[in-house]
Amino acid sequence: MIYFDNAATTYPKPACVTDALCDFIKERGGNPGRGGHVMSMKAAETVFECRKKLASFFGCGDPSLVCFTGGCTEALNAAIRGLIKPEDVVITDNVGHNSVRRPLIASGAEIRYFNAFDGEAAILGQIDDGIKKGGRAVVCTCASNVFPLVLPVAQIGALCRERGVPFIADGAQTAGISDVSANDCDVLCVPAHKGLYGITGCGAMIFSPGCDPERFPPLLYGGSGVDSRDAGMPDRPPERYEAGTLPTAAIAALSAGLDFVLSTGAENIKRREYALSGRIYGAFRNNGSVVFYHPAPGSLLCFNVRGKKSEQTAALLDKYGVCARAGLHCAPDAHKYTAPDGTGAVRISFSVFNTEEEADAFCDILEHISRS
Repeated sequence: MIYFDNAATTYPKPACVTDALCDFIKERGGNPGRGGHVMSMKAAETVFECRKKLASFFGCGDPSLVCFTGGCTEALNAAIRGLIKPEDVVITDNVGHNSVRRPLIASGAEIRYFNAFDGEAAILGQIDDGIKKGGRAVVCTCASNVFPLVLPVAQIGALCRERGVPFIADGAQTAGISDVSANDCDVLCVPAHKGLYGITGCGAMIFSPGCDPERFPPLLYGGSGVDSRDAGMPDRPPERYEAGTLPTAAIAALSAGLDFVLSTGAENIKRREYALSGRIYGAFRNNGSVVFYHPAPGSLLCFNVRGKKSEQTAALLDKYGVCARAGLHCAPDAHKYTAPDGTGAVRISFSVFNTEEEADAFCDILEHISRS
């Protein structure tokens, strides 16, 4: 099997992740903050250790600004639905995922788009113009999940700070392989199960040190383990945004995944993924039967085989043992820039565990499919 669907979730997971998961379940599986006994305390130590690692890795420094969620989508909903009001004007990119698009639509706010393909200067100009015309917040992806397209997040954040406008960033496709910092935005939302090599069911909403978390009302209300007599949620993070029992086993796995990324080196992971995409695209540069959309060095590639629907191509790849994803990838706006019939495209995406041999085997298989 050649697993090229890492933008959906990385596979395989490092051995340290599965070991940490099993160890937590067997040895430390209490409920953190729900008791003073030894098992609860062991679980609490595991959770706090992961908070510290995330705070350090993403540059916010303060572990209390790291709030665990059930995934990146939940984190984005908490940030967007907590901040955005129906009367607001929100500026966002034109390639975003439904985890941003749908909460923004549900908020009732007026949505204005900037073109993520235009380059840094033009992007900043469009955002600045949108703010001057009434934009009250900026919400955008750090990198597309359809194209190898990375946005200038640090520069967008600096502009938003200068203009006094809050900025929420979707780090689903960059966490673990880029230098995006929580300091670049007011809230950075990340998943555990992609570039951080954890498992599904966990994510985090990370506030920047300069952000006032109290301006973001909680999305969920319930038990927090503190101030039980108070009818409302706590005033400060992380408990303010962590109603109910945390995904503690997934947090233990995430902690080990962070260790793996740190020991391997995020830059080394990025270099491997970018080299694989370049190797594959280079093999088809002069092949008129395979159309790549906005190709560039990156962690993924998006393409179609002429004469075939994306689902047909993905099914044929699966027949030859290649895991890829076809369709719209939960990002319909991005696919306005792929297949003109609106049926989407095939995406292949890489992790540090993919090899040059797999890339070459994939090229042989795709060459065969393109001729059939």
